[in-house]
Amino acid sequence: MNLEKLVAILKQNKLYIKETSKNVIVRCPVCNDHPNPKKWGHMYVSKDPSIPTAHCFYCNCGLTISNLIRKLTGSSATANEVISADEEKKAQTSQSKIRKFKERTRQLKVPAIGFESFLNKRLYIKRRTLNKIEITDIPNLVFDFGEFFRINGLNLVGAGDDKILSNQEFDLLSTYFVGFLSHNHTTLYCRCIEPTVWFQFKKISLQPDSLSLLDYWSIPGGNIDSGTVVLSEGNFDILGEYVSDSLKLKGNVLCYASGNSFSYSSLLKSVCFNENLYKCNVTILSDNDKKPEWYRKFKKENSHIIKKLEIWGNKTGKDFGVFPVVPYVYKDTNF
Repeated sequence: MNLEKLVAILKQNKLYIKETSKNVIVRCPVCNDHPNPKKWGHMYVSKDPSIPTAHCFYCNCGLTISNLIRKLTGSSATANEVISADEEKKAQTSQSKIRKFKERTRQLKVPAIGFESFLNKRLYIKRRTLNKIEITDIPNLVFDFGEFFRINGLNLVGAGDDKILSNQEFDLLSTYFVGFLSHNHTTLYCRCIEPTVWFQFKKISLQPDSLSLLDYWSIPGGNIDSGTVVLSEGNFDILGEYVSDSLKLKGNVLCYASGNSFSYSSLLKSVCFNENLYKCNVTILSDNDKKPEWYRKFKKENSHIIKKLEIWGNKTGKDFGVFPVVPYVYKDTNF
């Protein structure tokens, strides 16, 4: 990919806004972007030659970079100068993956949890959710790691550089951990139920995501047509608010999502992409040690897609995984 020529064409057509490490951000030429010029910049043009695609988060259109160049210049020859024939072929494959996100990764199977099995893990989940949700109603919950690996053909355990888990780690996971399979099935987030174990968290990479977006664990809210999303760092923060509904939002939430990461910008981008959202209402369930300036920066970075932002803390503990949940507007973040 000839990035220099690509950027030059975008600038010549007065579309260029800025660049990041992975994308050139431009005004969308398909929908002409937001009516307010101050909010232009919804099309992300990939700089990665293995994924030469462009996607607009305003109108949700997707097209290959070669088609974008043809649209702007009316010239196939110019497009060929930017994208080689081999990259064009890859672009067609990537375009299919964008339009059918379920094909981004192999869909994995989650073993059923027997009513009489894994008593300690079952009791742990019930305690962490105040017994207000059935185990079977928690999406992508994994108790039996051995069976999960077996039915999905995941050879991850043993000695050697190609193994992710040692035999000792696997034994501990099997006995003392619960797992949450991420939205796009790329990652298994594991939480220990026994405080004396020498590691309490484990993130197991299962397969790559061709779009390189942050994967997350989520649970549906009460309104599939809503533009409201609730975000947090941890899965049990999400479950804590989901079962307590302390903010009285549940009936008007599209989804609750946890990125198991400090990067709310990456999490929001992924949720918007997967749910086809634009201009959403965002509620963040914050840990009580987070600095307010982090959230002000987050709002500034994502002002083009955030319609309303609320940050909440929990008065009774460090996060929303502690009961009873008593929410308060987080310090100095009343936007």
